[in-house]
Amino acid sequence: MHWRVVQRLLALFAICPLPFAICACEERVIYNRPLLGALPGAESNAPVSRYPKGYQDPTAIPDDELVVKDDVGKPTAFRARTARHLMMHIYSTLMNSQEKLFVEQVLSEQTKREYYAHGQHPREAFKTMQEHAGDVLTLFDRMPMGESTPGLFLQPVGGGVQRLVVQGLAARDLYWVGFDMVMEKGNYKLVWFVRGK
Repeated sequence: MHWRVVQRLLALFAICPLPFAICACEERVIYNRPLLGALPGAESNAPVSRYPKGYQDPTAIPDDELVVKDDVGKPTAFRARTARHLMMHIYSTLMNSQEKLFVEQVLSEQTKREYYAHGQHPREAFKTMQEHAGDVLTLFDRMPMGESTPGLFLQPVGGGVQRLVVQGLAARDLYWVGFDMVMEKGNYKLVWFVRGK
């Protein structure tokens, strides 16, 4: 009787070998991505892996490639695929007093149109930002990694505009609690800062 069971199993395997082959070739890939695993000093019992092998983050641009320069090294265009990239451009134009570059490369077309509609040049936005430079720096200190800062999330607010805001106790003493941005021609541009309560 035992021999007959073996014969039947062999016959079944000969008729449909595919299920057996699939089971034998199954592969499982496990990733260890603890919630705060990317923070400095974080410890884990297993190596922290951020993305599956071979995955490339479509927003990943090396920091030294965020600014496109001409032959003499003058900045001509900014790349901003994330809120963090946009923050870097806001910061650099503010710290280097680059009003023209801010208006051309950082400020959204929507905001420029609003300034013109009120009889003002968009460079007034840069002047307002300069007046509140300390507030910009304090805000950016509270969101050092942009949308990757723990506890922060991009929120759609309509019309393609995304909002990144600091909330709770971290926002208590802030003049500006966040900023709005919109994608234009593949890059995020600043709509404007969000006033605290």
